[in-house]
Amino acid sequence: MARKQHLRQFLGSSVWSGLSTVARAGSSLLINKLFAVYYGPHGITLLAHFQNLIALLTTLPNSGVNVGLIRHLAQQEVDTPAYRSYFWAGLWLNLITFLGVAGAISLFPTFFLERFGEELLTQTGAGGLWLLPIMFVFLLLHLFWLSVLLARQALRAYVFIGLFTSLVSVGIMWGAVGKMDVFMALVLFLAGQSISGLVGLGVVLSKRLVPVWQMQLNPEVLQNLGKFLVMALSTLVGAKLVDFVVREMAIQQFSLLETGLWQSVVKISDSYTMVYVSLLGMVYYPRIAALLPQPEALREYVRSVFFLLVPAVGAGLLFFWRQRDFFIQLLFHRDFLAARDLMEYQLLGDFLKMTAWVLSYIITVQARVKLYILTQLVSGVVYVGLVAWLMPLLGLDGLPLAHALRYGLYLVFHLYLFRSYFFAS
Repeated sequence: MARKQHLRQFLGSSVWSGLSTVARAGSSLLINKLFAVYYGPHGITLLAHFQNLIALLTTLPNSGVNVGLIRHLAQQEVDTPAYRSYFWAGLWLNLITFLGVAGAISLFPTFFLERFGEELLTQTGAGGLWLLPIMFVFLLLHLFWLSVLLARQALRAYVFIGLFTSLVSVGIMWGAVGKMDVFMALVLFLAGQSISGLVGLGVVLSKRLVPVWQMQLNPEVLQNLGKFLVMALSTLVGAKLVDFVVREMAIQQFSLLETGLWQSVVKISDSYTMVYVSLLGMVYYPRIAALLPQPEALREYVRSVFFLLVPAVGAGLLFFWRQRDFFIQLLFHRDFLAARDLMEYQLLGDFLKMTAWVLSYIITVQARVKLYILTQLVSGVVYVGLVAWLMPLLGLDGLPLAHALRYGLYLVFHLYLFRSYFFAS
């Protein structure tokens, strides 16, 4: 009975998750299509690199501070002092961590900005570049409001903001792509993502989720959120920075065009992975956070979701592989069909990764900081090592193979770590 109840709760909440995710994935796919048609593989490479730069700047606030907020705000009522303390501490930490990462990136402009830095300056002018930090601030607000809504399980409001952001982003890109330089189109892409910062503010105010102003920061609150921040730092280095480095390695080994073929496969992967991550983030993570004080109920819930998702993911990826030519042409352009052979190892790696994520979220919600950092950093180092070894030997094929081997090891580790979840009485 407990398993059926868990599945009903999971599937019911997944309806709202699905609406938001379909909108986000659909807009992402359409934007990829526009860049592929008008700018080719070269444009896809630059889009991926720019999105990776955005991820570098927002990982600590969103994957660290906001993830911690979801856990702690989910366990508090809005009118409590604890809710107020976590809310304002989270907002301040968002800004501080963003400024810290931005400062670090500014120390190495050649490495991080060489692919588009000078061109952006030419297109926008020195004065126009001041708009970029403002856009990032609004993007941070947008992500913060979403975490607050998730913590309170206000999924309808969450979906509304997601739909609004998707429609605005697609509208801006539809009018910009092909009519201006690729670098200016990238700036407008950021604008489309950040505009919901103001809309989200209106939504959380209407929901009365903004507590009374509190300037003083509670040391215990900072310590609790700091655990998630440290974990996100390992994600920043072991995942986002590693992706940036690997893409730079590919560009230097091959070219923007050849790298774009590999990136088209990665972007297809990112699109359905976005659906999966949104499902886990909106439904699974808040639920296991709430069940944390009940270990047996937590194990039962994890088992139920695991045995529901893994076969579904496997079947979906198998179907995708069989129809890969159709999807490549649909989502990009027939000029990208040369990338079809890269999809086999990419899809295998994605299956292993998505399976492991069901278990790795438990480490996050339990705030097992040292273990989380170890897995992220080791996984990133292994991936870079595999790429450095396989890419010269196999060419582009070495990149997705390294991806599959990386997550094969990642899954084996998590299955061993949480073996008690599958053999509990």
